Amino acid sequence: MSSEIQLTESERKLILALHKKNKSHREIARRIYRSKTVVTNFLKDPLKYGSRKRTGRRKKVDERTKRLIIRTASNKTISCANIVNDLCLKMSRWTINRVIKRSNILKKMKKKHSPALTTAHKDLRLSWSKDHMTWNNEWHKVVWSDEKKFNLDGPDGFSYYWHDLRKEEDIFSTRPLGGGSVMIWASFGWGGKSSICFVDGRMNAKGYREVLKKHLIDIGSSMGGSDWIFQQDNAPIHRAKVNLAWFKSKKINVLPWPSLSPDLNPIENLWGILARKVYAGGKQFRTKEQLKTTIIKSWEEISIEQLRALVESMPERIFEVIKLNGAKTKY
Repeated sequence: MSSEIQLTESERKLILALHKKNKSHREIARRIYRSKTVVTNFLKDPLKYGSRKRTGRRKKVDERTKRLIIRTASNKTISCANIVNDLCLKMSRWTINRVIKRSNILKKMKKKHSPALTTAHKDLRLSWSKDHMTWNNEWHKVVWSDEKKFNLDGPDGFSYYWHDLRKEEDIFSTRPLGGGSVMIWASFGWGGKSSICFVDGRMNAKGYREVLKKHLIDIGSSMGGSDWIFQQDNAPIHRAKVNLAWFKSKKINVLPWPSLSPDLNPIENLWGILARKVYAGGKQFRTKEQLKTTIIKSWEEISIEQLRALVESMPERIFEVIKLNGAKTKY
C-alpha cells in the first residue's frame, strides 16, 4: 500500500486545535478528510512528525562489496559470472554487471595488440628514439606506409575487457581470423595520403616494388615535400636486397626503422580510424567487392587534419619510448 502524503502545516494546526477540544481521532480525521491512522501517528509526537528517515528497500550491494567488485574487474577479461564465483557473492551476474556499468572508472574496451619485445629490441628502440628526439618539422617530410588486412566478418581481435580509466590500457597478442579478407597497402604524410592499393595473393619483393611504382613514386613529394623520406617496417619483402638497391637507384631516402615498433608508426592509428569507419555499427560483408567499396569510401573520408594530427604525435611517441627505456607504449 502506498504511503499517504504528509500533513500540511495548516492541517497539523487544525488537528492540534481539535485535539485540545477533546475531539476523537476519528472525528478529526473526518473533518480534515484524512485517515485515522495519519491523525494518530501525528498526535503520538507532533514535534518529530515527518523527521523520520525513510530507509526504503535495502541495497543488494553495499559500498564495500562494490569496491571489491570493481577492484576484481579492473583491467581484466573476467566475466561477471566468474566474479560472482570468485568472490562467493550471493547475487546474480546481472547485479555485478550493473555495478560495473554504473562505475565511473571502468569502461568496456577492446584490447590492443603489441609484439613481445626482447632486451635487444628495447635497446634498438631506445637508441632510435634518442637519435630522433630533436626532430620536429622533420616529421613533415616522412611518408608513412604499411599493409593492412581487412576481414569480411569484422576486424581482428574481437576481445574486450573492463578497462580501469585510472590505469594504462591493456595490451595483448592477437590471433589470425578466417572468414575471407582483403589486403591493402597505403601511405600518408603531412601533405596527404596515397590511394588504396589492393594486394592480390601473397606479395613478394617484386610485387611490393610494383606497388611502390604505381602508388608512391609519383606522389611521394606531394605527401612529404621535395626531400621526402620513406618509412617502411622491416618485413622481409621490404628489406630484400633487390628492393634496397632499387630505393638507392631511385634516390629514395629510406628511414631506418627499429624492429617490432608499430607503436612508433602513426599509420597504425590511421588503420584504426579506417577500421572504425569500415565496420561502423558492427557491419559485416558478404563479398570482397562490398568490403573494397567501403574501404575506398571510408579512406576518402579521412581528412588532412586527422593525418596531420597523427604526424604531430611523433615527438610524444619518441618521448614515451625514452621514458619507458624502449618498452612498448600506449600508442
